[in-house]
Amino acid sequence: MHSEENAAAPNALAPVSGAGAGLQDHSTRDAVSPVAGTIAGLLALVFAVGVGAMLWTMNPSFGDGRAGGSANQMAAPVAAGAPPEPGSPAAAGATIIAGQACIGCHTIPGIPGATGQVGPNLAGVAGRPKIAGGAVDNTGPDDLKRWILNPPAVKPGTAMPNLGLTDDQATNIVAYLETLK
Repeated sequence: MHSEENAAAPNALAPVSGAGAGLQDHSTRDAVSPVAGTIAGLLALVFAVGVGAMLWTMNPSFGDGRAGGSANQMAAPVAAGAPPEPGSPAAAGATIIAGQACIGCHTIPGIPGATGQVGPNLAGVAGRPKIAGGAVDNTGPDDLKRWILNPPAVKPGTAMPNLGLTDDQATNIVAYLETLK
C-alpha cells in the first residue's frame, strides 16, 4: 500500500527500509543540508572558544592565579604582626585555623602553611567593609562570625563550605582575624 501511494505522489515521503514503523526518509526536504549543519556547529564552537579565551585574558585573576576583589572588598594588605598572646582567644583562633581547610584556599598572615590562592587573601579581612565577594556587609566581628559559621546560608552558591564550626571556634577565629586589621 505504501508503494502505491509513493508512486502516485512523487513528493511523498518514502519509508526507510528496515527502519521500523513511522520512520521516513525526508533528507531531500531538509531545510539545511548535513554539511551546512556541521559547518554551522563548528563555527559556533570556534566562536564559543574565542569568547572564552577573550574573557580569560580580560580577567586579571587568571593572570596571576589569585582571587581579586573590588576596592570596597579589599583592605590594605597587612603583614603578620606579633603572634597572639598565648592562651588568648586569638591564639586559639590561630590554632583552629591551622587545623582547618581554611589554609588550603586562603593566604592568612601568621598561619604556617596558609598560602592558598583559591579564595581571597585574608590579610586585613576584619577591616574590609564587605566580604564574600562584596555580598556581605562587614560592620564588625558579628558579621565575620556569621559568615564563618555558615557561608552558604549567608551567600547561597558560595564556594566557601560550611566547616561545621562551633560558636566558640568561630569566635576564636574571628578574634585572630581581628588582629589582622
